[in-house]
Amino acid sequence: MTTFDRFETAVDRGAYVRWPGGGGFQPVTLRVNGVDLLDLLRRVEIPFVEAEFDRRIREGESPEELAPRGSLAGQYLYLSPGMTFRPSRNFLGEAYAHGFVAPREKSILLQCTCGITDCWFLLARITVEDDRVTWSDFEQFHRDWRYDLGPFVFERAAYEHQLAPRDGNGSLASDTIG
Repeated sequence: MTTFDRFETAVDRGAYVRWPGGGGFQPVTLRVNGVDLLDLLRRVEIPFVEAEFDRRIREGESPEELAPRGSLAGQYLYLSPGMTFRPSRNFLGEAYAHGFVAPREKSILLQCTCGITDCWFLLARITVEDDRVTWSDFEQFHRDWRYDLGPFVFERAAYEHQLAPRDGNGSLASDTIG
């Protein structure tokens, strides 16, 4: 018997992201085994971020020119409902068509905090099989960091249930389940 990881999505209406010039969006929080995906990433990225900070200081940049040591770790925004919930195929293995010349074989999990998705984003290979969905081969597109994360294997029916469209309050839209 396979033990599956647990995937959850949540819409926190209080976490609406507003841009200074107007507009914004409602991010969809992702959890793996009850842990916020951003927290998982912070733990993995902190050694890389601190090493990069230290290298840049050794190369002559001043601490005032850089963000505080370690602060870049886990600095992402969750995606919008349109990129998370069906009919989007993003979390069902569709490759993210970013604007860079590179192989496009992974899905986007997180985007940049500035609001420009391609600025800073996290990718993973999402493999969909009859009974399971696997996240593996995580990648920060703009850095050569090796992620000791996953693979996460989710039971497909439960996973897809979390991707069902939501109503305006973030609840599952009852007419789309099934």
